[in-house]
Amino acid sequence: MPAPFVAASTSQIVHAVVYLALTVVIAVVVDRLLRDHGGGISRAISRTLPVADETRLRVARRLVVAAIVFIGVMAALVQLPEVGTVARGLLASAGITALVVGFAARSVLANLVSGVIVALAQPLRIGDRVAIDDLEGVVEEVRLTYSYIRAADNSRVVIPNEQLASKVIRNFTIVDEASAASVDFAVPAAAALADVRREALDAAAAFSRGRAPDRQPSLAVTELGPDVVRLRLTVWQETRADAERAAGGLRFALQERLAGLTAATGTPPPGS
Repeated sequence: MPAPFVAASTSQIVHAVVYLALTVVIAVVVDRLLRDHGGGISRAISRTLPVADETRLRVARRLVVAAIVFIGVMAALVQLPEVGTVARGLLASAGITALVVGFAARSVLANLVSGVIVALAQPLRIGDRVAIDDLEGVVEEVRLTYSYIRAADNSRVVIPNEQLASKVIRNFTIVDEASAASVDFAVPAAAALADVRREALDAAAAFSRGRAPDRQPSLAVTELGPDVVRLRLTVWQETRADAERAAGGLRFALQERLAGLTAATGTPPPGS
């Protein structure tokens, strides 16, 4: 026989509202304290908090706040007798209820667990420049269920954390921020490659920021054909963004150099 419905008294409703109000206050205070704690650590060590620690701190802060809200809401609900009545009714079909809830919450729970994994394993961090499938951009935020990536056009791409945990991520800054900028071009097979090499490396010198011996400007032949020779000119920059800008400037400078070489030697213009 189902349990009779019992209406909540005024005092019970007041207690539930008080619990909810306290939950909101505590959640806001704890969130602010944890946020200030991160800034306090930065000031204490007189430098910016490492991005790996900052990412973990943000995810941990959101987990703590979510736990406080969950506990507070549950504490408020148990003050109402209707909750007990509903709970007893649900227990009669607990198996079906668990199955339905499990299917409904699978994606949310998977994203939540994946967010914790991403925060701990650190395949990407706030501020990292990454490429995922055809998307490339800067990690702006790692939240509990979704992460935000700022694309080159300043739009934000929202990715479920479950995908971040399962996809291949190309991270340009996780170990070393230096990045190569490569420009492919072609010259006629009859061109004097020694002159082309000299002009190309002279043009590259103004765009190179590499200091290590293995990061100096380089020119390589990528294809030998009967009519054209295809080459690749590579320079190094301190960041991926700098490398992209350097590639654009290098194409312009290289075109001017090769045009001048063509005019001086009478060689037909480079092929494409």
